[in-house]
Amino acid sequence: MPVRTRQYVRHVISLPSSGDFAYNSGGNIAMFGRTINNINVYFHEAAHSLDLLGAYPIKPLSSSAKWASEYNLDSAVPDPYAQTNQVENVAQNTVVTAYERNVPGGFFGLNPDANRIFHQFATVDTQQREGGTLLVKGGSCTGRLANSAPVPVAGTSKRTAAVSMPNVDLPAGLTVVPGKDFSTKGSCKGKPQA
Repeated sequence: MPVRTRQYVRHVISLPSSGDFAYNSGGNIAMFGRTINNINVYFHEAAHSLDLLGAYPIKPLSSSAKWASEYNLDSAVPDPYAQTNQVENVAQNTVVTAYERNVPGGFFGLNPDANRIFHQFATVDTQQREGGTLLVKGGSCTGRLANSAPVPVAGTSKRTAAVSMPNVDLPAGLTVVPGKDFSTKGSCKGKPQA
């Protein structure tokens, strides 16, 4: 996961479940069942943060006129899940763009039909580049989401009383990424696994 993408994710949790699904809520990624073993799902959920928390210059990209215009120029979407809605489509195109930019041979070298999504890919690629090369490995963190509140510990045990709260201040030079209240739970639940 490129560090400039990861800085838009606050927490990642994995929970047991009889089903395999994941969602992003305000930059917090919840992964259930076997999804924790699938980097594509993690990247897809992080992509929601890039889009919905405003990492791209066009904010949010998924509901912009620019995205709709470029989408209409293409004859396909990356996969059936991208047909769910434009939020999911931008997330799937973000996974494609990250693959293209980080894996030798890229997505376009593997898929003979890749040009059918070229305008969507090019739009995400331009946005990630103008947003600070968000999908390319390397670089350094320039900001992060604000801290969540510490989890209170009930009780009066000696162990709890002896532990001071951790210092979770931002290191010098980092800025707080403005948070937004959103959730992809409704559309991501039950996402088929690749």
